[in-house]
Amino acid sequence: MPHGGGRARPPTRGAAIPPRSRCPGELRAGRFEGPTLRTGWARRSAPVVFAANPRGNGAGSPIGGMSMAGQVDDRPDTVHDRLVEAMNSGVLATDERGRITAWNPRARDLLGYTREAVLGRSMHRLLHRDADGHVPPERDCRLMRALRTGVPDHGEGQRFAHRDGRLVMCSWSSAPIYTGDQGRSGPAGGVVAGLVIVFQDAADRVAVERERRDQMARVRRANSRLRLVAEITTVLSSTLDEKEVLRRLVRLVVPALGDWAEVDLLIPDGRVERVAATHHELSAADLAGLEGPLPPLPRVPRGPLARVLRGGATVVVGREADVRSDEPLDAARRELFQVMDAQNAIIAPLAARGETYGALTLGYSRPGHGYGPDDRLVVEDVARRTGLVLANTRLYAEQRNTAEAMQRNLLTPLPQLGDLRLEARYVPAAQVTWVGGDWYDAFALPDGAIGLVIGDIVGHDLNAAARMAQIRNMLRALAWDMAAPPGTAPPSTVLARLDGVMAAVSDAELATAVFGRVEEAPDGRWRLRWCNAGHPPPLLITCDGGTHFLDEHGPLLGAPDITGARPDGSRVLPPLSTLLLYTDGLIETRDTDLSDRLTSLRRHGSHLAQLPLPDLCDRLLERIEPSGEDDIALLALRTPA
Repeated sequence: MPHGGGRARPPTRGAAIPPRSRCPGELRAGRFEGPTLRTGWARRSAPVVFAANPRGNGAGSPIGGMSMAGQVDDRPDTVHDRLVEAMNSGVLATDERGRITAWNPRARDLLGYTREAVLGRSMHRLLHRDADGHVPPERDCRLMRALRTGVPDHGEGQRFAHRDGRLVMCSWSSAPIYTGDQGRSGPAGGVVAGLVIVFQDAADRVAVERERRDQMARVRRANSRLRLVAEITTVLSSTLDEKEVLRRLVRLVVPALGDWAEVDLLIPDGRVERVAATHHELSAADLAGLEGPLPPLPRVPRGPLARVLRGGATVVVGREADVRSDEPLDAARRELFQVMDAQNAIIAPLAARGETYGALTLGYSRPGHGYGPDDRLVVEDVARRTGLVLANTRLYAEQRNTAEAMQRNLLTPLPQLGDLRLEARYVPAAQVTWVGGDWYDAFALPDGAIGLVIGDIVGHDLNAAARMAQIRNMLRALAWDMAAPPGTAPPSTVLARLDGVMAAVSDAELATAVFGRVEEAPDGRWRLRWCNAGHPPPLLITCDGGTHFLDEHGPLLGAPDITGARPDGSRVLPPLSTLLLYTDGLIETRDTDLSDRLTSLRRHGSHLAQLPLPDLCDRLLERIEPSGEDDIALLALRTPA
């Protein structure tokens, strides 16, 4: 805004000022004053008042220029003199005859002429050249058009003569200077008293544009890699299978981070195994033989892979990086590099919580590609995340192994029962520790009968397993005690007693169970007597494929006020028939009706009726396709012929 005592005339139409990005001052849309023509800068008696507006490219985006219009005012303003002096674009001014009256330092830098060498000389004859290096006719000079017409102008591709004789291709803007004194009249009613030309080496603009494009490419590349890292985190976290984690990893990072990739895994017993390898141009047959056990890790590592596996930092290596090492492990690396036609590689540790689990190697087969500091950061981030996943899978495996051993101890071995055949299966839930509340049991009773139990405590953790063990042991003890002379109690009475004991000594709230007695009659036939406390019904499969659900059932164990409410059932078991007792994990899924699942169980049981009992159990689990959301216990009994 103007300051001082004078009043400026309204600004005229505009001409372009080159990109403000090249100007140390911040030129914004608005009205400002300068240069002061009365000073030594322009050798005139008044400043120029400008109005400036950003110039766009016609598509709504700025191209870095400004449009401006100038008018002579009679007030000095050294602030704007300093602004023009400091501009990173060349600025010159002429009088009404086209003679140079002002020349800023950037003009000197661009064209080599000092101010003293140009003042008073014809701008057109001194500076303007055509493609052949000749001075064009003045009537064709676009740089001087604003002086003749009073209309601002701008353009690209005008050649300016450098003091050393070469031509400098420039972008430029010109604007007339108006005064109310003498000279030719301008379109705004003032008189054209001179010209201001702002120019810039076009190569500078090309360099700026190139830098902008390069920066945008870097941003796009960074965004792409961030998306890749996020995808890797999601995909790797979706499985707890250690080797599957690493197979997925190499498929994700190629070709985004290299032409090929491979992973070497440290096995807990100290062995090294290459578990995954891929190349974006090679087939599985081309890579055959690369995966598998590797030579042992040396105690004193010298090669890059051995150093990384021993806890070292990331290493970037060239094509011949391993040749100098005579370690057997590095001999295997040389073979890998030959197959992959490796030009270079980066080896990053798969580490977490102070332990190294393996190494990720990425490389390029194409010359001219490599791994800079930014690439190294991305690869290390991917390796670190993979290390965390491996740490979690190892922890899960340890917990699962411990739980598996505990479950095996809780689920006692099946007894040998003469001509009767028994088989059992336990399948843990897919996403939880291998221990839970499902159980099966079979044992001989003092009166010669066989006790069969299938049950389920709510939960899939150690607490559920502990409660299951309590109830299993209590039921065993009660069944034994109540089968002793002078008389045998029916299964419903045994379960009623179990209700009372649970309420007194166990913290288990609710459970389901089937307790049955298999008894041999004097005529050699086998009979089942059972009681069902809220459990899925047992399935009887005859040797000819007939199926029957034993539907009699009563309330759950632990439910209040249920004394005497559970009925007993009785059924003769035909020769070569199969009795299946199972938990709800076999038949319940989120998206299928229970009746449909029970029908499927009957159908598959019928089709498998004549298979040996172990095969029947295995094939049934395959065909029924349990959801894996719950653990499964299965107990099968087959009668003799």
